[in-house]
Amino acid sequence: MLRRSVLLAVLAAAACGPATPPPTLPAGPSGTVTTDPITVARQNAAGFFMSPQAGKPAEAARAIADIEFLAGAVPSDPRWQTASANALTQLAQARTEARRALGIAPRADAQAVIDGLMSAATAIDANDRAGVARALPRAVFTAGPEQTVRRLAAPPRIPSASAGLAALAAGPQGGR
Repeated sequence: MLRRSVLLAVLAAAACGPATPPPTLPAGPSGTVTTDPITVARQNAAGFFMSPQAGKPAEAARAIADIEFLAGAVPSDPRWQTASANALTQLAQARTEARRALGIAPRADAQAVIDGLMSAATAIDANDRAGVARALPRAVFTAGPEQTVRRLAAPPRIPSASAGLAALAAGPQGGR
């Protein structure tokens, strides 16, 4: 009986955990991994959204992957539990706006979106059309690879991105 109670307690505790792990970003170009990928992603995305330029779809893809990452990672990272509620709200809104602008399925897995955009950026930089097509499957990127790249090249307007990124600039002790 005690064994059953312990087993049930363990299963109940496991059920309270997150349904999916928080998203991750691939290692940098040299294979390096930073101690705080949230700060790096925020800085990279802020650099792009400060002055988005048309004709740079790979940069747009990376910045939107960073937004997708931040929207999923910040709320679940223990170091960032004190980030402002405004930052969390704005990042979630930015993710929704980006998904709508690019034609990303609303319920698509965040990791699939991040991986697709980062792989597409690499393929775009290499002028690898087949790689872009593989990176942007229609199940996730409903507009298809060609239209998604056209939208990235425009670049899409994501009003909440700048506000969310600015709210994160205070760091993990930004306060709620």
